[in-house]
Amino acid sequence: MMGGKVHRRTWRRVAPLLLALLLAAGCSRVPRIIVLEDPLTAAEHVDLGVAYERKGELDLARREYERALHKDGKFYRARVNLGNIYLAKKEFAKARKEYLRALELRPGDAEATNNLSWAAIFSGDGIGEALARMEAVVSGPGGRRPALLDTLGVLRMHANRPGAAAEAFAEAEALCRQTGVAQQEESKGTAPCPEEVLREIEDHRAELRRRFPSVPPSPGR
Repeated sequence: MMGGKVHRRTWRRVAPLLLALLLAAGCSRVPRIIVLEDPLTAAEHVDLGVAYERKGELDLARREYERALHKDGKFYRARVNLGNIYLAKKEFAKARKEYLRALELRPGDAEATNNLSWAAIFSGDGIGEALARMEAVVSGPGGRRPALLDTLGVLRMHANRPGAAAEAFAEAEALCRQTGVAQQEESKGTAPCPEEVLREIEDHRAELRRRFPSVPPSPGR
């Protein structure tokens, strides 16, 4: 029972017994029972969980996300964040379960689908299902984004579709470079496609070449 909260039905059963024991012991004074309530909202628990997660305190973060879901079982952000904790702890089956629950709340959601894909990639289980879901996301409105295409490429690689994987990586890199140039021309600021995404695409393309040496290089390479 979270936060020391006593269930009402349980208390109705316990209270008469406690009173009888006290009277039998010759004590007429009934002790004061303090019922603690959780003062935080579900959103506040999530914010606290994010703060713990940023400090690397994954177990504390998990506790806060679980508390948020105890207050609101349909809180999408808490569900995805909890899945991310399990993914980081390599508890892939639990991560997959949370992402699927998040997708029940938001069918076809890009973030939950992407993270579900990585649970499949890391565990080696459910590649086919994850690939089908990711293909649908990338084909939908706003789905052709570098990070999503990179994940799609990795899924295709693990599904033994090297040619299709190479196409996804090539498109991901092209979009990444295009968005970077466009952003720099408009505001001379940070590109919306982070350098780390570009590095990941390069790493995954290198992995593809190691796995499938016969795959031809992309144009311009």
